[in-house]
Amino acid sequence: ILTRITFDEGEDNFPVWTPDGRRIVYRSSANGMNYDIKRKAADGSGQAEKIGSMPDLPGPFCWSKDGKALLSWDLTLSPYQTDITMMSMETDHAIKPLLKEKHNEDHPRISPSGRWLAYASNESGRNEVYVRPFPQVNEGRWQISIGGGSGPLWSPDGSELFYRNAESVMVVPVETEPVFKAGKPREL
Repeated sequence: ILTRITFDEGEDNFPVWTPDGRRIVYRSSANGMNYDIKRKAADGSGQAEKIGSMPDLPGPFCWSKDGKALLSWDLTLSPYQTDITMMSMETDHAIKPLLKEKHNEDHPRISPSGRWLAYASNESGRNEVYVRPFPQVNEGRWQISIGGGSGPLWSPDGSELFYRNAESVMVVPVETEPVFKAGKPREL
């Protein structure tokens, strides 16, 4: 049974379950042009709590394994730019850039082990899927997709990466120990 749990005046979107499954974190435009990041009990009880603000779109996307950081990809319209940011869930809920480069980065997904970050970027001239170490994103980079890719998603055991390529869903076997290695993409 679908049950509505948010009742803000504006739009509530980009919901993400907290790692313990007890709450949902989402972006709310209830305050007009400012976007608040709120959390609320997943059963709908209690009031929504504002935990931060984001100046740009879209909003929360995935959690670090330990639940101490919430990743998002932010869109700036003028000039058009997407970057991956990280919000601390400890004390001040500060937001800081994680990947902010001259090209676009979006759709971050942290591996089940918490050691790897998959994301999409147009650094090659078109969207492709890449992997970097997490949270030390500047200590390596591997291109996963060939011929285009977006929306990466890890398998539950971290042994495969899935992504979209136009109308296709692709899968790539990966090894994450002792070092990162990616196999050949194939269409599902």
